[in-house]
Amino acid sequence: MFLCIDNGNSRTKCAVYNVQGEIIATGIFTGDSFSDLYKWIEKQNVIHAIISTTGNKMIDTSLIKLSGKLIDLSHETPLPVQIIYSTPSTLGRDRIAAACGAHALHPDQNFLVIDAGTCMTIDLLLATGVYLGGNIAPGLQMRLRAMHEQTARLPFVEAGWPELDFGDSTLHALQNGACLGMVLEIEGYLNLARKAYGDVSVVISGGDSAFLAGKLESRIFVEPELVTQGLFQILSFNV
Repeated sequence: MFLCIDNGNSRTKCAVYNVQGEIIATGIFTGDSFSDLYKWIEKQNVIHAIISTTGNKMIDTSLIKLSGKLIDLSHETPLPVQIIYSTPSTLGRDRIAAACGAHALHPDQNFLVIDAGTCMTIDLLLATGVYLGGNIAPGLQMRLRAMHEQTARLPFVEAGWPELDFGDSTLHALQNGACLGMVLEIEGYLNLARKAYGDVSVVISGGDSAFLAGKLESRIFVEPELVTQGLFQILSFNV
């Protein structure tokens, strides 16, 4: 069995895959302590593991006992895709994994790879398996919180889809600015990618992926396990 750990900014997501790439078990952990994570891992029959860390909380790899290989993903880890990025050491590990996952699940296609989590990352991956890079923007909750916390009078509102494209109230104006703004941002980047590379599809993952995907006009592949699937591909490639 292969253990894939996506240690992000707000949560740690784990998935156990078999050799065929099928998910056997999953676990999601929050908080500052990894004690529940270590206990969960002990119950899984895993041989090899890979960890991708994008947040500040570090997992103690010495507490993960395996008979096989344990990879702490870095810019030096051999990958099944080619990374063209001027500062590979600063490239988010989740972005690397998402690109590998997209290429494995949908080979021979150009993709805009979107991770709609704490931040929204939008990356361009060619059908040849070449990762060109991308952009980072505030995620949905970050946008909603920032408009409230960084102003004197704007309230905090929940995400939503007003019926009007131009809000007729402060509530609707804030929701459109954050939610519709993200959709238009994605579609704008997609248009740029298609002008440069022709046929480009979209694959989206992350906590807000389902919420956003329904409003995107282009054909969308929603892949909730895109990052862990990419980690599985990297781990398999190295094992």
